[in-house]
Amino acid sequence: MLNAIVFICGAALMGLEIVAARVLAPWLGNSIFVWGSVISIVMVALSLGYWLGGQVADRYGSTRTLAPVIAGAGLFTVVVPPISAAILPWAADLGPRLGSLSASALIFFLPSLLMAMVSPLGVRLASAAGIEHVGRSAGGLYAVSTAGSIVGTLATAFWLIPVLSIDPLLVGIGLLLSVTAAAATWLPRKYKDPALAEDVRSGPERSSQLHRVLGAVTLSAIAAGALLGTWVLVEVAPPPEALSGGEKVLLRVDTQYHRIIVTETRDERQLNFDKSLQSAMRLDDPYASVHPYTDYLHLALALKPDADHVLALGMGGGTVTKRMWRDYPDMRIDTVEIDPVVVDIAKEYFELPQDERLRHIVQDGRRFVQTTDETYDVIIVDTYYADAIPFHLTTQEFFEEAKQRLEPGGVIACNVIGSVKGSRSELFRSTYRTIGAVWDHVWVFPVGIGADGEMESYRNIIVLATEAGVAEDELRARISNRVGGRVVIPGFDRYAADLYTEPIETADVPLLTDSHAPVDSLVPLF
Repeated sequence: MLNAIVFICGAALMGLEIVAARVLAPWLGNSIFVWGSVISIVMVALSLGYWLGGQVADRYGSTRTLAPVIAGAGLFTVVVPPISAAILPWAADLGPRLGSLSASALIFFLPSLLMAMVSPLGVRLASAAGIEHVGRSAGGLYAVSTAGSIVGTLATAFWLIPVLSIDPLLVGIGLLLSVTAAAATWLPRKYKDPALAEDVRSGPERSSQLHRVLGAVTLSAIAAGALLGTWVLVEVAPPPEALSGGEKVLLRVDTQYHRIIVTETRDERQLNFDKSLQSAMRLDDPYASVHPYTDYLHLALALKPDADHVLALGMGGGTVTKRMWRDYPDMRIDTVEIDPVVVDIAKEYFELPQDERLRHIVQDGRRFVQTTDETYDVIIVDTYYADAIPFHLTTQEFFEEAKQRLEPGGVIACNVIGSVKGSRSELFRSTYRTIGAVWDHVWVFPVGIGADGEMESYRNIIVLATEAGVAEDELRARISNRVGGRVVIPGFDRYAADLYTEPIETADVPLLTDSHAPVDSLVPLF
């Protein structure tokens, strides 16, 4: 029984750690800061829990303290949903680093601490076999705990998160711990705890009173966990049918990569990843672009007017893919998306066409670039998710690989978020420097800058790169005549006003490489 208890607690601890990042994501994103904060807080809890568990085991005995400790862990896990709902709006205002660290500590430290105490408490019980077997007993228990952690990690990441929503999963972990605590109350029947024997000799009445108190605490924590778990499932866990802004929720699902919500207003349907709006579609015109930057990606045709084979990395709602499919009847478009659920959602909710000219590949974008035998006239890189961008799709090595997949005179078009100058320009300037290390000709179109002239304004910036030597006057002329009439996007002929030709300072920003790409620190979303 002791091995089973330790195994379950190890699994629950790692399951909680995996889920923790998803709890924080809707408010704090899914960046490396979130994962770093969660892992750090759990490690602190483990260190203190191991120490505290050893102290409690020697002073009060394991058979009567193990059950209340596990019951307490279950109780604090069950109430994570309402606690996080109260803490996360405040933590989000603290920024990505301090906010993630504060929220992780306030929400997950206590249940992690209590679960960490289980192993040393279990070792104390196992030592009842005699001092000559302590090493074997301790090693065996820690092996069992680690095995549980492995199972908890894999089960949560590979199966439970995609199948269950987050709040019921947390309640399930908490209730599992409560059941385990109830099982732990039977341990005194099987194990003779040396600490209890010493305690009885020093004061039988006090020992009996402490036993009764801890028993009451255990039963109270189990009962509270069951009641609060039921309340969370009934009142907190069911997702609202509409968001605070009045948007109707059509779909809410957790995948291996995102917490996805599809919403609808009277005029638009929207796709949300974690805390950010990912894509949108007008209900009266599914092919029109709600966000102007997607139309600016068609500027690649001004550099490669005869383009008829396009690769798009990142799908979202399929805005770019389906617009190019409709506007250019001779064009073939391959779209690569790492999350299969996003592909299904684009088809079901965002009217992504099914046609032989469209190919949807579920794979990591870089891996596809590395392994495909296809070559393309245009490669589009639009891979933001929540508050981050996959770093391996921003590096010099990636761009060199992508260049090998381009036809002569081919174009790469990247969507970058930031400002042209100022404190929020580092990601753009690093991207510009990195792309410039691979291609000879780089063109920059900050969306809307021709109208407002604000160099430090936060906006989408389209960066185009090619080996084709197109003069500036020729590029502007092609935009003005809509690439010989091929491009029908409204206002496309005015996009030349956004061409940015001033020198771009890159000496103070890093060249992004596979070994050094600090994009989480450069993304200016906070």
